[in-house]
This record gives sequence, structure tokens and C-alpha cells, in this order.
Amino acid sequence: MNQKNWIGDKGYIGNNMITPYRKPAGGELLDWQKEFNSAVNKIRWMVEQVISHFKNWTIMHTDYRRPLKTFEMTITAVIGLHSTGRPE
Repeated sequence: MNQKNWIGDKGYIGNNMITPYRKPAGGELLDWQKEFNSAVNKIRWMVEQVISHFKNWTIMHTDYRRPLKTFEMTITAVIGLHSTGRPE
């Protein structure tokens, strides 16, 4: 995996990843840097929300108690419900 395609927070600046710009000492960010930071933070927020939802779903953090042959159908249904059940 190529790190240049990874997104991180300001703690990862200098690790060859996409990160927000830091405000320079005694200065301000340029408008395009503020827009870039906003775009990066929106992506990071979305990913963190998805991770949080998966961690909180009982089906994802308990043993699967149905017959194993039904797992694929069940996980497909969960993903489908999640992607269609949440209004934009």
C-alpha cells in the first residue's frame, strides 16, 4: 500500500501522507490551505464515523451465532441496510 494515498491528522505530518496544513507560527493559512484542510477533515470524519458504527454494531463484535453458511447473506444484508437506511 502506498502511504502517499493515506490520510492522517496533523500528528502524521512528515510521514509522506495526506495531512492538513499546520497554521504557521504568527501567521494564517491561505484560503486554499483552509479549503484543503476542510476537505481532508471531512474525509477523516467520515472514516472515523464508519469505524465507530462497526465497533458499536453487536453483529460485528460478537460471535456469529447462526449457521456459518448464512454469514455471507447476513453481512450483505447488514451492509445493504446501512447504505440505504441512512438519509443523506
